[in-house]
Amino acid sequence: MELFLLDIGNTHTSYGLMKDDKIQYCKSCVTADIDKLSFPENIPVAAATVVPKAKDTLKNRDVFWVDYRVNTGIDLSLVDASTLGADRIANLAALSVTAKLPAIIVDCGTAVTLESLDSKSVFRGGQIAPGRFLLRKSLNRYTAQLPFYPIDNFEANTFGWTTEDAIRLGTDYGLVGAVKEFILKTKEELGVDECDVFVTGGDSGILMKNIKNLQPVVQAFTLIGVAEIWKLNN
Repeated sequence: MELFLLDIGNTHTSYGLMKDDKIQYCKSCVTADIDKLSFPENIPVAAATVVPKAKDTLKNRDVFWVDYRVNTGIDLSLVDASTLGADRIANLAALSVTAKLPAIIVDCGTAVTLESLDSKSVFRGGQIAPGRFLLRKSLNRYTAQLPFYPIDNFEANTFGWTTEDAIRLGTDYGLVGAVKEFILKTKEELGVDECDVFVTGGDSGILMKNIKNLQPVVQAFTLIGVAEIWKLNN
């Protein structure tokens, strides 16, 4: 069995091929360029997206779309599932088949999302927050003089002695502090002192550097969830 998978995000899209229940490769492209992607011929396609326009872009292709209306394998009864993003549903599906429950997954892209499953695969909620890019972009857009500094591997050279260093420190450690608090509150909701906390996405590096016991997942983590949901429905 072969399956072409996509996780279409606000900024970037991950895609890959699953064959015999194993991801053969996982690559990425700019979401604005998904119409230029080369799709394998005569292979089913499954996708999750938080970008409504993406469905219009791919409307001429036979795509299985992940959403709350299909069989997800997850108990979503505690929440209004109609408001739950497809990427978050896919992350929950992947968490359910790859982790010892209860567990938490943090996905840090343009937005930072946290999802949690209890020991019975019940979705117990989570958080959504702006990622570093959005934090920096909002400072630039909604103030008169603060410049925009792109996300890169540079760190502040001083303890905020310059505007650039102050913005880097404020957004970088603002994100770290927020995620620490998210994890703490989620463990309280799950009723546990400890559980596995996994992390994926572009900002995972800075989180792993500054938060103890975070566990990285494979690059194709969300794609694994998309595949699991496709299998439940096919």
